[in-house]
Amino acid sequence: MRIRVSAVDAPLTVQFEPSGMEYVLTPGEHMDIEWPPVAPGEIAGDIDHGAGMVTISARGSGFARAWDAKGVEVTT
Repeated sequence: MRIRVSAVDAPLTVQFEPSGMEYVLTPGEHMDIEWPPVAPGEIAGDIDHGAGMVTISARGSGFARAWDAKGVEVTT
């Protein structure tokens, strides 16, 4: 599954767990996030959001990959 996270009106911090890597998106920027396929009924990861922050968490072997707005893969 692939999702896009965008900063619209204010900066948005995208945090990856369990690594703790963080990226701050400025308004107008986005990041594409993808989890690997999992078996039916399994969950690859979680998304939690709050004011100014989105946390992308892995479950089991569901470590996400991510790309910045330029298409460059970032460390998760």
